[in-house]
Amino acid sequence: MVLITGGAGRLGLAVTRILSENNEVRILDLPMVDFGRFDGIPNVDCVRGDITEYSQVRDAVDGVDSIVHLAALLPSRSEKDREKTMGINVGGTENVLRAIREVSAAAHMVYASSVSVYGCTSDDPPPVRVDRFPVYSDFYSESKVRGEEATVRSGVLYSILRISGIVFAGLFEFPEVLQYRADQRVEFVYIEDVASAIVSALEKAEARNKVFNIAGGKTWQMTGETYVNRILEAMGVDVEVNFSREYGWFDWYDTSESQRILHYQKTPFDLYLSKLKKVFKELLG
Repeated sequence: MVLITGGAGRLGLAVTRILSENNEVRILDLPMVDFGRFDGIPNVDCVRGDITEYSQVRDAVDGVDSIVHLAALLPSRSEKDREKTMGINVGGTENVLRAIREVSAAAHMVYASSVSVYGCTSDDPPPVRVDRFPVYSDFYSESKVRGEEATVRSGVLYSILRISGIVFAGLFEFPEVLQYRADQRVEFVYIEDVASAIVSALEKAEARNKVFNIAGGKTWQMTGETYVNRILEAMGVDVEVNFSREYGWFDWYDTSESQRILHYQKTPFDLYLSKLKKVFKELLG
């Protein structure tokens, strides 16, 4: 059985669809979330609980063989309250690790970290490698650095995936201000490819006790301005987008090892654009 914490979101659903074909899947997420999206998917058990409550985490971890730890407070909500962010993103991770040691000691955990742990890399020559020293720049990235540290020192079998910005082919709006400059290097990744990377990390022995960059690959490497212009063209809309004046923590990433082991980069940027164009054409008539 595989446990997915924070599994009721878009990424959790994508992972579940793959895993449920050959595994029993247990979804742990907050009591107020809608589990209706899992209706009709076989081999799925949805459990309502909070990763900050150890007894609930322990019950969810008991009897599982693998854990996909997605649960986290994400930007921009993560930046409103440091204590809350650390309690969920770090304390919750420590609860999962403790529960594994106590009731499922042989289980392997895939920890969904973030490329935010590298901080601003605009002055560094690309691509960003996993051996770059973590430098957090906000509450979220700090929580991910501390979550990684807790995972490594726990003694639990792990795979750490430092995931870039995830995109999907569906209706969305750009934020009021983007997290990157127009001239900044950016490399996003399609949600189905992230799900594929997570499942491969669970299955491949070579992925254990390793850290990987997860990003779209060379076809996704461009400037923020080019990325936005091509997205707007595919969507068939003409809107004003506000870029950040400061460099954010996006860049181009060295994914050679993650792709060699996990084989997840299945959606080049042009294919993503075609998926996006199809969705918006259907929505807008």
